[in-house]
Amino acid sequence: MAVEAWTRTARGVFLEIRLIPVLLWSYTAVALGTGLAFMDTGRLDAAWFGVALALGLLIQGYTTHSVNEIYDWRSGTDRHVSARALSGGSKVLNMGLLDERALWAIFWIASGAVAVLAALVGIARAPWLVLVIGLGYGVGVAYTVPPLATSYRPFAGEWLGGFPGVLLAGVGAYGIQTLSLTWTAVVALSAHACVCTSMLVMHGYLDAAADAHAAPPKETVIHTLGPGGTVRYATAIAGAGALLYLVLAVSGHPEFLIGVGLTVPGVAVHAVTRLWDLRSVTRNELKIIQLGIAGGTGTAVALAPPLWPLLPIAAAGYVAHLLAAAPPPHLARAWLPASARSQGDRGTSK
Repeated sequence: MAVEAWTRTARGVFLEIRLIPVLLWSYTAVALGTGLAFMDTGRLDAAWFGVALALGLLIQGYTTHSVNEIYDWRSGTDRHVSARALSGGSKVLNMGLLDERALWAIFWIASGAVAVLAALVGIARAPWLVLVIGLGYGVGVAYTVPPLATSYRPFAGEWLGGFPGVLLAGVGAYGIQTLSLTWTAVVALSAHACVCTSMLVMHGYLDAAADAHAAPPKETVIHTLGPGGTVRYATAIAGAGALLYLVLAVSGHPEFLIGVGLTVPGVAVHAVTRLWDLRSVTRNELKIIQLGIAGGTGTAVALAPPLWPLLPIAAAGYVAHLLAAAPPPHLARAWLPASARSQGDRGTSK
């Protein structure tokens, strides 16, 4: 029984990081920021890249997600019976893998680790980077924790939480390598932040009913713009990301054509998503995530070839999360054509 309990706890801790969105957000942002630094300096400090990546994973994966899990559970939105595969939290509380006490322990341990790493960066690199790290930590916690709870307010969750969180992760990674900041880096990381923010809007589609019944109510853009307006809103944000990548590509950095080429299909995916359809939202969200990881990390590798191992690592992490979360096969196989998915579904039902 002790082994079984430890196994369940380990699975809960792994699921709580929500590795698939982390791969899109902080992992890819740090990779892109580091790739931009290599483009500008021709140097890559692997140790400081590791510190930047650890900070991104800790801030998004554990501090932000653990308090989000706690407060969304308390409000009731994650307890709602709505059919959801990717949204509605990591479901570690629903499945009894972790309890609130364990989540608070994760939060405080991760926060302590962030503080230690931030102090190291401030002492060994530059004091202003501590401000960048602190802001990233702050917007992540404020995303759910009162009194700000930006995710409970329309538009605030995207523009005071999601977008700046991604931007700061990438800016921090660039600054740790170069001890400076450039407009090219800001524009490139803003492009990726737009991709992530559009995914965040889509992530809330199937939560609309649960959010409306939460206490306090979680008022997202769906409740303000309605279904059609919200899909157009997400599509426009993704389009802004593609446009920013294009600006960089035509200004003398052809590597960013990778970002353009993989973001434009994402815009089309957003436009055809059926907001209330479980299969459409789930499969299209996975497509947006896959395209975003490939676009951002692929661009980073084009800028900094030594970063090439990040691509297979991202693929392995993506598959590991799917295996641990065990979504229904017909929802997880995002790229299979309809006929192949139907055959697979019949096979798994036998």
